Amino acid sequence: MSRRWKTERSRDHYYKRAKSSGLRSRAAFKLMEITERFNIIKEGHVVLDIGAYPGGWLQVASRATGPSGLVIGVDLRPIKELGKPNVRTVVGDVCDENLHEELAKIVPSKVDVVLSDASPKLTGVWTTDIARHAHIVRCVIKLINKLLKKGGTAVIKAFQGSELNDILSILRQRFERVRLFKPKASQQKSREIYLICTGFRGDGEGIANN
Repeated sequence: MSRRWKTERSRDHYYKRAKSSGLRSRAAFKLMEITERFNIIKEGHVVLDIGAYPGGWLQVASRATGPSGLVIGVDLRPIKELGKPNVRTVVGDVCDENLHEELAKIVPSKVDVVLSDASPKLTGVWTTDIARHAHIVRCVIKLINKLLKKGGTAVIKAFQGSELNDILSILRQRFERVRLFKPKASQQKSREIYLICTGFRGDGEGIANN
């Protein structure tokens, strides 16, 4: 299976483009399309990127925010230095309250945009994977409640399945508008979907526990 996956990846259009462009992942093209279509990251923004390894989204966000912006990448795995002065990385678990406190000390005040391309380690058992991913999303929402500024934006990867409606219900209470979007770079067979959340209404700790 591993050999087959490597063969399919080597033939993948976006993988080859990423390699030739110096991008760390094909997923960078997903964020490029999202930012171009929804205009979510602007020069000078403070951006928090959850599940940032290996750094493809950090590269895109760094370019979009420019030298006056700040991009903070978080992942369980250390991210190799990008050589970008406006990028910082932190090793940590988004479901760990200690990480939330650490990030609160790093950001100047609150962030303009929260990005999450985070996923659990997949088991191949769909119900288990969906439940684990939904738990991560709820942790991301809890962090959003603490660190995203009023009027801010979030982009969160979700999966089409039994947990999606509950997640959408929570997000629609916290944001003025929530749109579902599948970038062209998403694998056709993948059930991933990105939730484009705009107009954050403000702090609301308890809502993430609904």
